[in-house]
Amino acid sequence: MDFSLDEEQQLIVATFRRFADEARKLGQHADESDDSGAGAARTALAKAADLGVGIDAIPEAAGGMLSGAYSHTIRALRGLELGRGCAGVAALLESNVEPALAAARWASPEVAAALHGALAGGALATTTHDALGRITITTAASGDLTLDGTLGPVPALADAAHIVISARDAAGPVVILAPTSAFTITPVFPSGWRAARWARLDAKAVRLPAAAVLTRDPAAQHELLSWYKLSLAARAIGVADFAMQCSAGYSQERVQFNQPIGSFESLARMQDQSETATLAGRFLVLRAAAALDAGSPDAAELCSRARDFAAGVVRRASIDAVQIYGGYGFVRDFPVEKLMRDARAFEVLAGDEALTRVLARRQDAATYAGAPAPAARS
Repeated sequence: MDFSLDEEQQLIVATFRRFADEARKLGQHADESDDSGAGAARTALAKAADLGVGIDAIPEAAGGMLSGAYSHTIRALRGLELGRGCAGVAALLESNVEPALAAARWASPEVAAALHGALAGGALATTTHDALGRITITTAASGDLTLDGTLGPVPALADAAHIVISARDAAGPVVILAPTSAFTITPVFPSGWRAARWARLDAKAVRLPAAAVLTRDPAAQHELLSWYKLSLAARAIGVADFAMQCSAGYSQERVQFNQPIGSFESLARMQDQSETATLAGRFLVLRAAAALDAGSPDAAELCSRARDFAAGVVRRASIDAVQIYGGYGFVRDFPVEKLMRDARAFEVLAGDEALTRVLARRQDAATYAGAPAPAARS
């Protein structure tokens, strides 16, 4: 498989790398000066609008930029660069994609038109997956839903007008599109992704019409989560890549015993291992994106593994970067302490990938064990 970029893809990478440099400054402002991150959020959205971010998954007929099939490879390349800038700003800028694609794919024409029109007009939407079963969904005979429980914190939810909820009810998987005004939304300010406008969602006997259900197809839910996981993976590798870039520069500038600390074997090996893992993560992200664009049957598994692997890579790379900086790694005057805080969200969003795969494998084994023995051949 050829991983080289064509001319259009190279231009996209260069454009978003420049944008990432500016987004990094916005993210630092949100982290150090503005606990809510509201100022950075507004500034980032305004600047990104010129690049089509936020409306790239909305059909042209609805005021967006999408003509033809959506390219997850292009989104992955963008995510790799946005992650190098600021994870919080990147999460905010990517939040509209899943709701826009899901509405186009599964919503009624009226619901899709309403959502796309709102997003094209500057509104935000976000997505969450209830991996822990915190929301109880009761479905009436009419198809109307009643939701009880709490979700979050969810990035972009503090400013979002709509939310896509991936969950389960008694009948199985369900994907819901609902206005955030139906719930109690409480902004929260975690240590990482400070510019991402996090919030918690509380539902107390919230009633939603049957039209709020986008799909109950398990394959469709897997597809939605694959989009989300791939984006998380790309942004995580971007954070890891920037952590390695920062530590590589510092290890050449910092001198001890009359030589750069980067020449010390223990630090050089630490740097090298994380750089190798980051490069491997990049290739896995692009491979998963290509599979998703091609409609490959293994796309969901590749996206799952990409997100799982990337979460481990960014955790290790950010910790290694802090160790290379030594005591300075915990000081806000240097970039890596923020990168280590940002890394944690990539591990917890979308659930535990490895556990999900293990449980699925156990279920497959149990099903196989309970199957009747094949008939003897004559």
